[in-house]
Amino acid sequence: MATPIRAHVIVGGFPPGQHQGHDMDYARLRILSALQAEERVHTTVGGDFTDVHRWIADCQLLVTYVAGPYADDQQTGVLRDWLADGGRWLGLHGSSGGKATRLPEREDGKPLVPTPGLGYRRLVKTSYHDALGSYFMTHPPIQEFQVDVADDGHVLTQKLPASFRITDEPYMVQVVHPDETRVLLSTSEVDPPPPETQELYGGDLSLLPDGRSRALGFVREVGKGGVAYFAPGHCSTPLLTEGRMGLFRGPWETDAYGQLIENAVAWGTGVEG
Repeated sequence: MATPIRAHVIVGGFPPGQHQGHDMDYARLRILSALQAEERVHTTVGGDFTDVHRWIADCQLLVTYVAGPYADDQQTGVLRDWLADGGRWLGLHGSSGGKATRLPEREDGKPLVPTPGLGYRRLVKTSYHDALGSYFMTHPPIQEFQVDVADDGHVLTQKLPASFRITDEPYMVQVVHPDETRVLLSTSEVDPPPPETQELYGGDLSLLPDGRSRALGFVREVGKGGVAYFAPGHCSTPLLTEGRMGLFRGPWETDAYGQLIENAVAWGTGVEG
């Protein structure tokens, strides 16, 4: 009899029960479907990091797709210990977000410029981002852009084409631990954030050393375990966006993203075929 594999999935917005502009039900179902494809995997679900210690104690894989919820310092400590002992954490899309604070008044007296996706706020970097290894700055409007596979030698990028196009929110995220991180996906098609955004964050933190590309997916070993993060993954419905946008599945409707999620399940569960 095959040994069961435990996974825990956290999908949700903030405040609890809210969607924060994402179709959480669709994302949850797609993630669970990918996990169910591997018969040995038994999955539990949650809406945030509350009591995370109870749910991941015997897990091999944690998958997060959140817009707002993040682990506090105590919960992050639990995650760090779990990773060190061999757990693997797959963070998707808004998982690199978290707590936002109102923008400070400008010293030059000019009006504040809203941050795309956050309004008149900016994200606060916490211990959670240090553990995940990814920190969200901003995103331009939804657009089509090319994703380049920067490293095809990892299980997370197997069977992917050298490049593929998606329509999505082009997330701009900082790779928090660049010397320990293996960049897997990147793009060089997205324009830089506006000067005001760069000013708020002390520069364009999302720019990679080549000066032109930005990371969209990367992986890092942590103790006996590891963390992988992939920025693409927006989805929404007219019900959740007050009709401003039709049904949007973006990258979820592409073969490449489906393959990426399949690869991530293989990586996270150790069932690599």
